Amino acid sequence: MDLERRIEALERQVAELSEQIRFLAGDVHAANLDAVHRQNVPPPEIVRPVRLPPLSGGSSIPQKRGFSLHPVAEALSGTRDGTLESRIGSIWLSRIAVVMLMTSIVLGARVTLYSESITPAQKLAVFYAVAACGIGYGVWRRSAGDRFAQAVLGAGLATLYFTTYAAFFVDEMRVSGRQILGIPLLLVCLGVLAGVSHWRRSQTVAGVSLFLVYYTVVASCMSGANGENLYYGLFTCAMLAVVAVAFHAWHRWLLFAWGALVGTYAVYLYFFLVKPGGLDMPDREYFWLSNGFLAVCYISFALAGIADARKTGEYRRGIAPMAGVNSCVFIVLGWYAVRHAYPHEEWMFRLGLAGLFVGFTALLHITGPRGNYLYQIYAAKAVVMATLALQAYFSGEKLMVAISLECLALAFSYQRSGLVTFKLLGLMLLFATFLGSLFHLNAGGTTSVAGFPVGTNWFCCLGSAIVLCVVSVYYSRFVRCVRPEDRVAQGQWFLADTIFDVRIGTVSLMYAMAAALILMAVTIADRGGDVRMPYLLAMEGLLLIAAGSCAKTPPLAFGGILLFAAAHAAYHVFLIGVPGFDTQPYFASKTIAVALLTYAGAVFWDRYLRRTRGGPPWEHDAVAAVPSLVGAVMLAAMIKHLFTGMWIPFGQNLLAVGLFAAGVVLGITSVKAAGLVAFGAGAISLFKGIYFLHPGYHREPYFLVWLVMILLAYTAGERLFLLLERPERTPPRSEEFLRTAIVVVGALVGLAGVSRYAPDAQRTLYWLGLAVFTVAAGVAVRESRYRWTALILFAAAIVRAYAYDLRSLPPFYQFLSFAALSVPLIAISWGYSHYRGNAPHGAAAPAEKDSRSDETAS
Repeated sequence: MDLERRIEALERQVAELSEQIRFLAGDVHAANLDAVHRQNVPPPEIVRPVRLPPLSGGSSIPQKRGFSLHPVAEALSGTRDGTLESRIGSIWLSRIAVVMLMTSIVLGARVTLYSESITPAQKLAVFYAVAACGIGYGVWRRSAGDRFAQAVLGAGLATLYFTTYAAFFVDEMRVSGRQILGIPLLLVCLGVLAGVSHWRRSQTVAGVSLFLVYYTVVASCMSGANGENLYYGLFTCAMLAVVAVAFHAWHRWLLFAWGALVGTYAVYLYFFLVKPGGLDMPDREYFWLSNGFLAVCYISFALAGIADARKTGEYRRGIAPMAGVNSCVFIVLGWYAVRHAYPHEEWMFRLGLAGLFVGFTALLHITGPRGNYLYQIYAAKAVVMATLALQAYFSGEKLMVAISLECLALAFSYQRSGLVTFKLLGLMLLFATFLGSLFHLNAGGTTSVAGFPVGTNWFCCLGSAIVLCVVSVYYSRFVRCVRPEDRVAQGQWFLADTIFDVRIGTVSLMYAMAAALILMAVTIADRGGDVRMPYLLAMEGLLLIAAGSCAKTPPLAFGGILLFAAAHAAYHVFLIGVPGFDTQPYFASKTIAVALLTYAGAVFWDRYLRRTRGGPPWEHDAVAAVPSLVGAVMLAAMIKHLFTGMWIPFGQNLLAVGLFAAGVVLGITSVKAAGLVAFGAGAISLFKGIYFLHPGYHREPYFLVWLVMILLAYTAGERLFLLLERPERTPPRSEEFLRTAIVVVGALVGLAGVSRYAPDAQRTLYWLGLAVFTVAAGVAVRESRYRWTALILFAAAIVRAYAYDLRSLPPFYQFLSFAALSVPLIAISWGYSHYRGNAPHGAAAPAEKDSRSDETAS
């Protein structure tokens, strides 16, 4: 229902409610007098009430359920619209009957055409008489509002047009051989037909009369394949399409527009899609003639849809299907004709359609409501046809760059209009660009860019990735989502706040991720056999991160991080499975450079996460430690492949100390996990070297020196780990447990090393030496963990002395073991006694839990 009818219905409802309120609020006595008066006076004729169309969503006006004359009036006389049966019988049955009558008249005319007993003038007189009767009856009954009379009026007008057509174009009824005179007369008849329909404001008159005009086109096309009939059929259908536009603009007759659209395209499909046989006309000339008519009809019906909002300022929902069918039929028929006549110029057809759609979009933007849904439909069609035109004109590698440029244009459109349709179309083209770039990864050949030869696959992928990065920056920096309170256009609500309305940050991230994945894919596909490929990925990631930092676009920097992650993964794959990777020039320098860049990213990542509050602490620590862990694994793997012997565990443990020291200097606590991983790698390398390799590391000349330096590294690491805890007032138990684990693992490493190095007769002495070293370290750093570990080592040495030395060793070694055990134990016990004697009264035993308690006691 259009807006005018809705307003009229509301006005009638308000008037009726006002009458009922006045009746109920009036004097009771006056009401009784009126009742007596009604008993004495004959009842007047009951006025037919107007059946109000239902309001969508329910009426806000309260409806009185009490006394009303409407049910009585409906029972006596019925409503204007009546039941479904009466509506079909009075409206549609009359139209169908008139159409059948006209069909019989046309068929009867064809039968009498060949009768020589009736002259052409007599035949024309008979048909003009029939037309006059129909027109006269329709005009005579015009004031009664009889729809049957309107249908008869339309039939009379159509008969007038058909008879005039027959007088010049049908041989058996022709009264003049100059067919050129028939064209203006037919135009006059068509004008009369349109004028009467407009004057009567009757869709029935227009529909019946103009629809029956198609009979003349059918008759003309079936009478013979010649130029006159062809021109007449095309010209008449085009004029009917123009009349449909005028009627729809003035009266918004949607059903009439649908009928004209179906009739026009049906005639074209049946008679004009393929050149009629026997028609003496070149193929190219027929192509331009028939498709020119098709274009005129398409533009006419498109303008009919655009003119729908001329009166009310809004478009009805029924316009969208008509616009869709109109465009679909025209595109399919035009594409079919172009493919057969001009196969190499197909891109021009698509580009022309895109330009036509852009023109309609601009017209809708100027004439219709701002951002209306029909505007969005034509804008989407323009984007699709422009994409198809690019696909037909450009080769594969250039097409992807062109489509990515379309994504940029759609980003501009979304930023200016706020219509979700443009953003959604951009994401669709992003998906197409991504898939198309993947299909061109292995494209061969070269493309010249500014005189320099560039690989076809690199031109496609790199060009698309650069444009997508620009789109990501544009969305992140310049595009803002339109809030509900800021939406001033009707079309801004279409698809808004739905699953299709993707957040701006997510859209920017999608473009950046697509660019990073395209770069990663083309690098792996083209440089998969090159040992420098991991470093190329790292360089690409660095460029993206730098671009994201300069443009202040975090999604673009995240794409660079993705490339860095791919570089680390490729590094380990090449290190394990590609021969010659670790022997390439500057292998260590390149690896250290990538690791340093990773740690630089870890610093910024840690600071960024510190500014971002939220989530449990363990989640923050786990996320912040990822870059440091990745760099530690890379450097540990490099050390393993570059060095041999005890250099491997020593280098990995030294790496852990360096990471802890860097964390202390830079104030980054996220390197703790990386240092622990490096310590773990060093311990595994040492155990593997002394137990599983032949000859083992313990056979090296300076093994004990290496072992002492490794133990010192564990001690230094534990001390630096403590410094990393200093900013926290009360370190969590997990941190204290990790410090204990460092001390215990160091003791186990030392115990395993001296056990493999020392002979069986001297093993207890070496265990004793390790215990003395541990207790000395505990005294030096004033940490109870070392002293407790030393006591455990002393206990292990005592147990071994009793369990093994007394039973298996010679007397000299037995004496040596117990004598060596006695000296440090006596010294340590004296030290504990002296400490307890000098401690203040009531002080606890030296069982401090950490270095803070040691410092207080001292």
